[in-house]
Amino acid sequence: MKKIIVMFTAAIVVTGFIACNSGATETGKQDAANLNAYVDSVDGLAPVYTVANWSALDNGYQQRALLAEKNVATLEAEDKAKVEDSKVKYAALKAKYEAKLKENEMEAKAAASTPDYRQVLRSKLFGEGKVGADMKFESVTADNILSVYKNFVNTVADHKNDYTREDWDEIKVLYEALDTRKNVVEKDLSGSDNLKIGGLKVRFASIKATHRGGTKGAENEAAKEQ
Repeated sequence: MKKIIVMFTAAIVVTGFIACNSGATETGKQDAANLNAYVDSVDGLAPVYTVANWSALDNGYQQRALLAEKNVATLEAEDKAKVEDSKVKYAALKAKYEAKLKENEMEAKAAASTPDYRQVLRSKLFGEGKVGADMKFESVTADNILSVYKNFVNTVADHKNDYTREDWDEIKVLYEALDTRKNVVEKDLSGSDNLKIGGLKVRFASIKATHRGGTKGAENEAAKEQ
């Protein structure tokens, strides 16, 4: 009787082991298939090279890879090979994303270290930090506006041959903003200063008419030759 009980118990253990192993195999096959499908889907996505996007994609991969590795020993050779192929494909995708993210980081650093040409131009025409983003010229008063116009027009005259089309567009905007400020302080402006400013405005108009058109023309000709 004892022998029968032992044999029966052994049979139950073997059956349980087979059932457990079979269940692990099925789970492993499903996890492997999930990993393969995920890597293929990532490979087929239109790439979005941001840290947040890559972090989400990589987290998805790591979760599926961990599950696939758990029962990989129970898989058949063909399924094991598919898991390895997915790892290789993912490694290539990872290298591509990380290289692009590094490139984007370097470009962002370069852009941050390059001064905005508009701010550089404003500093040269009016002095460092004199012109805010609103371009209200609140520091310009009836007492100093003549010197502001002088510096502006003299600087434009000195560098008229160096300005690009974008520079001239910015100069026009700044000049109009300065004129707007003049209208605000004009009631307190002396007649003598007003006349001198009028002469500077005529000089500026002449420079702009001559050189802005020439700059554009030169750029257009250069573009045609390329």
